[in-house]
Amino acid sequence: MSNNRKVNLIFVFVLLAVLLSSLFILGEASPKYTLNLAHISDVEHPAHKGSLLFKQLVEERTNGDVQIDIYPNSTLGDAPAYAEQMKLGAVDLGLVTSGQLQLWVKEYAAVMIPFLFTSYEHAHRALDGPAGDLLAEMAEKEIGLMSLANWEWGFEQTTNNKLPINSVKDIKGIKMRVPNEIQLMEMWKALGANITLVDFSELYLALAQGVVDGQSNPLTTIYYHKFYEVQKYLAITNHVYNTQILMASKIIWNTLPEDIQRILKESAQVAGLYVRQISNLDDELLVKACEEKGMVITYPDLAEFSSQMGPAIDAIAKFTGEEFTKEFVELVKATQ
Repeated sequence: MSNNRKVNLIFVFVLLAVLLSSLFILGEASPKYTLNLAHISDVEHPAHKGSLLFKQLVEERTNGDVQIDIYPNSTLGDAPAYAEQMKLGAVDLGLVTSGQLQLWVKEYAAVMIPFLFTSYEHAHRALDGPAGDLLAEMAEKEIGLMSLANWEWGFEQTTNNKLPINSVKDIKGIKMRVPNEIQLMEMWKALGANITLVDFSELYLALAQGVVDGQSNPLTTIYYHKFYEVQKYLAITNHVYNTQILMASKIIWNTLPEDIQRILKESAQVAGLYVRQISNLDDELLVKACEEKGMVITYPDLAEFSSQMGPAIDAIAKFTGEEFTKEFVELVKATQ
């Protein structure tokens, strides 16, 4: 055999070895499961940062067997849209608030009873405990969504373009944007506002064009979605608390091995604690940040606002069921 032929054969064997090695490595690295995760928040929002941590934890702990693809900023539609797809198994994971969940499980509306929670710590104790477990069982049974962990949405504050809000009388006649959630509809009606339904994905434009005068959301949402560009006045009202939950499609969940289910749930809980931590730290800083962006900040007397909530609370209790509402409120108050 000539030297050239020997060299060529050696080259072929080396090339084959490299190719086989590459295929072996690629086979090992290829994920066995690819799960999509949808949320509505901007990439600077704590919810997205938590999603990135969740992705990192899951992919590291499964040695790459599970890959998480994140779709932020309503890429897959508003939360009600992708939650509907989760019910069908078309979307695997999604961040959904209790307010959004009341579209299918009406009892979730009780979470946003005005002035129900006294602090973040109180809300976390209640919703991480029996009160939250009660709702999670309903979500799994009624719509096939598994609650992996409570993350954070937060206490809502009020913005508008008409005037600084210092008392209830300043609310009267303001065109307030509301989502399709009875809690906020009834609350703003009780305060004398005129309400208009606007999807979250359309909210910035609706504010910019004057379709509505104002809206309410947590400070993290107000700031990271740049509502300060289209709103002049910010009132610290803390009128409702809303949690955001990382949920999984039960259809998809049931196809996963138990060890992966455990890793997903544990990673969701760790990421949720992280989101809560940075959200609460943000709350301490974002009022000043909004002020630096040109917003006028007011601190109205919340006792006056709370005293007007009777009609709203009655309407929410009628919607969620009076017996359930009584049970839920008692569980919440037990953790105060």
